[in-house]
Amino acid sequence: MSRDNQTCSQEIRSLLHSANQPLILSHIRPDGDAVASVLAMGLALQADGKKVQMVFPEGISAKFKFLTGSDQIRAQAEPGYDLVIALDCADKNRMGADFADFNVDINIDHHITNDNFARQNMVLPEEPATAAILAQFLPQWGFPITPNIADALLTGILTDTIGFRTSNVSANSLRLAANLIENGANLTDLYEKSLVSQTYSASQLWGFALSRLEKKGRLAWTSITLEDRKKAGYAGRDDADLTNILSAIENIDVSVLFNEKDNSIIKVSWRSNATVNVSVIAQCFGGGGHPPAAGAEITGSLQEVQNMVLEITDSYLKQNKSKGENDYGK
Repeated sequence: MSRDNQTCSQEIRSLLHSANQPLILSHIRPDGDAVASVLAMGLALQADGKKVQMVFPEGISAKFKFLTGSDQIRAQAEPGYDLVIALDCADKNRMGADFADFNVDINIDHHITNDNFARQNMVLPEEPATAAILAQFLPQWGFPITPNIADALLTGILTDTIGFRTSNVSANSLRLAANLIENGANLTDLYEKSLVSQTYSASQLWGFALSRLEKKGRLAWTSITLEDRKKAGYAGRDDADLTNILSAIENIDVSVLFNEKDNSIIKVSWRSNATVNVSVIAQCFGGGGHPPAAGAEITGSLQEVQNMVLEITDSYLKQNKSKGENDYGK
């Protein structure tokens, strides 16, 4: 650990232990890593006798409600908190309109585009998930990893690596997972619930979206419309993990999913292989993320946004190919 990270870790430990009523936040439209990290941190602080608030304004996907503590998640923060913790969130705007002006005390994240918006920032882009950071540091901060916390942390790692499939998985990632299993995490059960099992409505949503799947060279894309959600009866605001399906298409360097939201907002998700850093593309649209997985929210009609994003993404791929570059680590 670098000296800066060591100092930051010591400061975070002090802040965590001195707080009595911490507030834990993450990003809007939370994925598995966001939910798991908030729950793991919340359960750890509760075990230390603290009154914890875990807040997701939009709620969480039904897929993750099997995790212990998920029933404690609330939509709004109540007054009285004395510490604000942001997990798996690259910038304050991603916390949602209600929290964009909050003074954040602790920022723990693994997004390479994180802008270090808190008093103490532990941002480790080399880690495959924010849950992986917590798995390493919670014991160092004096918080034992119980079986319920281990379940949450392993869920975060599993979902962000698509079951250890992403190129940022290392030997250390697998050692962390093994340690979590030794602490009581049930790998088989968590894998099934967080990655394999899907509802009928989610499967229908996939069908509608995949019927529009297109490909140009080594770029593939499709979209989820508001009408798709209505026809499928899918109540979630997420993409039902369709990005994982797109990322598995052979002979594709980049896949893009366009997810239509209310108020002319299109959520764009890029996934790539180990040769293209899609976070660079996402930043062109005010978004961010990781080299293999990034996103942005763009205002406009679905067709307008799709045309614009595909043009820039295709151009970026052609530039990389012509230069013979691998920009993945940039």
